[in-house]
Amino acid sequence: MNRNLLSSLLFVGISWCSFSQIVTKSTPSKTTAAAKVKSVKDTNSRFYLEAGYFSCSPKLSSNTDFLNKPLGERANETKLSVWSYSIGLTTPISNLLYFDGGLSLLRNGEQYKWTSTTSDSTFNYQSRYNYIAMPLQLKLQGGNNFRYFVGGGLIPELYQSYSQKQQWNDSLGSSKKAVVKVNSDMNSFALSWVVTAGVELIFKNNFGLRLSGSYRSQVTNSYKKYSDYVHKTNAVGLNIALTRKF
Repeated sequence: MNRNLLSSLLFVGISWCSFSQIVTKSTPSKTTAAAKVKSVKDTNSRFYLEAGYFSCSPKLSSNTDFLNKPLGERANETKLSVWSYSIGLTTPISNLLYFDGGLSLLRNGEQYKWTSTTSDSTFNYQSRYNYIAMPLQLKLQGGNNFRYFVGGGLIPELYQSYSQKQQWNDSLGSSKKAVVKVNSDMNSFALSWVVTAGVELIFKNNFGLRLSGSYRSQVTNSYKKYSDYVHKTNAVGLNIALTRKF
C-alpha cells in the first residue's frame, strides 16, 4: 500500500511540473508583453508632397510710426482663398514626437469689390503675395497604421512676387482687365506661426495619405518699415499630402 501510494504521488508531481512549464511558456506575463510594445519605435523618415487650400484674411492697419494714413477703401478688403504647395520630410524623435520640416510655395491674398450706386460702374481686384517658405514644426502623434497628430511651429518666409488682377466696368458698360505685378512696399522677409492637426493612413507599400487642418498667423509686417500701412495675414485651410517611407 505504501509503495503504491508513493508511486501515485510521484506521478502527480511530475505531471503538475510539466503542465506548469507548458502554461508558463504559452502565456508570457503582461509585464514582458508591455515592455516589448514599449520598445517598438518607428525610426523611418517620410518624404511628402502636400497641397493646401487656404482662406486668407487680411489684417490691415495704419502705420502709426510713419504718416498714420487712413485706410480709406482698403478697409473694405476681404478674404481670398488660394493654394499653397510643399515638399518636406518627417523624422521621428521618439515614439510620440517627430520633426516636420519642408520647403513651401506659400501664398497670402485678399480681394476687393466695389459697385457704384449711381451707375453700372464696378471695380474689383484680387491680390496675391507669393513666398518661398520653410515650415518647421514639432508634432505629437499616436496610433500605428492609422495615425493622428497635433503640432505647431514657425514659418520663415522670403518674399518672391506680387500679383493683382483687376477688373472693372465703366459707366458706359465697357469691361476691362489689367494685371499689376509691382509692389514697391513689400518687405523681403516675413514670419508666421502655425498650428496643425490631422490623421495619416499608412499603406503596406510604404506609401501613405495624410489629411490635416492648419491655422497660421503672420507675426511681422508684409510691408516695409516706412510704408503707409501695416499688413499681416491670418489663414485657415485644409492640406492633403502623399507620403513615402524610406
